[in-house]
Amino acid sequence: MKIGILGSGNIGGTLGKHWATAGHEIFFSSRHPEQLQPLATTTGAQVGTPKEAAAFGDVLLLAIPYGKVPELAQQLGPLNGKIIIDATNPYPHRDGPMAQTIIDDPQRTATDFVAECFPDNSVVKAFNSIYFKVLDGQAFQKGEAQIAVQVASNVLEAKTVVMGLIEDIGFAPQDLGNLAESPIFEPGGPLYNQNLPIPAARALLEAQG
Repeated sequence: MKIGILGSGNIGGTLGKHWATAGHEIFFSSRHPEQLQPLATTTGAQVGTPKEAAAFGDVLLLAIPYGKVPELAQQLGPLNGKIIIDATNPYPHRDGPMAQTIIDDPQRTATDFVAECFPDNSVVKAFNSIYFKVLDGQAFQKGEAQIAVQVASNVLEAKTVVMGLIEDIGFAPQDLGNLAESPIFEPGGPLYNQNLPIPAARALLEAQG
């Protein structure tokens, strides 16, 4: 599968490397693509601008600061129905008042806002709730040793694709339903940054009632 990485830092860079190892075609991007050459050398991936990565990928990983999402969406323009994996989180100390406004809004989740920025695309929330060092060091595990990666989306087909990509790199997808359920693994939620093996993650979810 062709995967465009929008933001190639700790999360995007790590996931891109793992997916390349699993046999997927990867295009890393950032505002400074010349700095990504080491990733290209180690993975065989392409590097370039976000617009080039968005054109390349059938699936796009969104791994940029939350406050930059509207600007990036405007720069990219229509994306023609691609799957977008939202790995972002709103942090008011970094992203400013807009992040707090989203957090306080009872009518929509953080990823609902991202989906509004990318209309006509299938948005799946995943990888926002795992520490990048765990993502780097605990990939390609098997069975009950696999670390849970929480997933939510309003589009079942897109969620199924993303769950397959999680499995491809040796993590265990934990399907939490639609986006209305996603605050449970956002900052402050009980599953946020727990980095648990899948049996423990399931037990923690059950304990929430």
